[in-house]
Amino acid sequence: MWRWALSLPEQLAYESPGLARLRTGDRIPQRLIAAGMGGSGVSGKFLEALSHGGNLPVIPWPWAGAPRWLSKDDTLLAISYSGNTAETLATLRDGIERGARVIGISTGGRLGDLLTNEKLPLLKAPEGMPPRSAFGFLLGTSLRVVERLAGVKLWEPAETIEALKMLCSELCGEGYASINALVRPLKNRPLVIYGTDPLTAAAAIRFKQQLNENAKVFAWANTLPELAHNEIEGAGPGIPPQRICLTLAEEPPPLDEVLRDGVQTIYLRGTGPNPLAAVLGLVLRGDLLSLALAKERGVEPGPIERIEDFKKRGRTG
Repeated sequence: MWRWALSLPEQLAYESPGLARLRTGDRIPQRLIAAGMGGSGVSGKFLEALSHGGNLPVIPWPWAGAPRWLSKDDTLLAISYSGNTAETLATLRDGIERGARVIGISTGGRLGDLLTNEKLPLLKAPEGMPPRSAFGFLLGTSLRVVERLAGVKLWEPAETIEALKMLCSELCGEGYASINALVRPLKNRPLVIYGTDPLTAAAAIRFKQQLNENAKVFAWANTLPELAHNEIEGAGPGIPPQRICLTLAEEPPPLDEVLRDGVQTIYLRGTGPNPLAAVLGLVLRGDLLSLALAKERGVEPGPIERIEDFKKRGRTG
């Protein structure tokens, strides 16, 4: 798991062979719906954040079945590393039936079979890892799909990848102390991860997912300013969660002064040559932190027994 976490720069550099055959079309889609769940679906949150300044709205869709408004003027990007995610498959079938332009990102599975049978584009990701460990493959491919469809550049690949390579080298050496220092305060506490803008909000969801699946701890995510309209009133009673606030700003929000619950917020500030590089640096730190916390708690990060049990029961919501 450590090796996969540190392979984020190489994963982002990967270009699926199917991209070369992806036609850009005559016009930009009305909307792009990024359908996916869990570690596969979180790429959609990053696409949404990056699309805010562009001409193609991106809507993450973590549900079974497509929205009623999906039409032939839209593009459906179905993201499922295994290719067997029930919710994403249901959305994909609806998209095909409605005549939307459909593109899949997967290692294969039933999603791959369906797209192949319908002669629709399938962008293959390398096999052999848990879906949550393939985040870089799925995000990098998703970014390239959006760029081809909309004709806009959402990121600076070379600059971003180089910055992450440098960070990986740092975290493999003396920089790892900054990860290890966070482990003990988080060991036996519920956790809440806050994002402070659209990109760090996406990173907060990824952070939460990794803490859940790898470290087997209860964690949730929220955003500022949203939490200032509801969640802050619940602070105080019982055992308060440990807060982790992800930010790109030099001056972090004064959460401790407002909440006054005796908890000292852990602020993690992303830095880098561009906003995506800075936020992906936070993602990398979160991945490593979740694995370090798993080790401290004496749990194996790989198995996800409750998730597998839930899937076997055929439950989708």
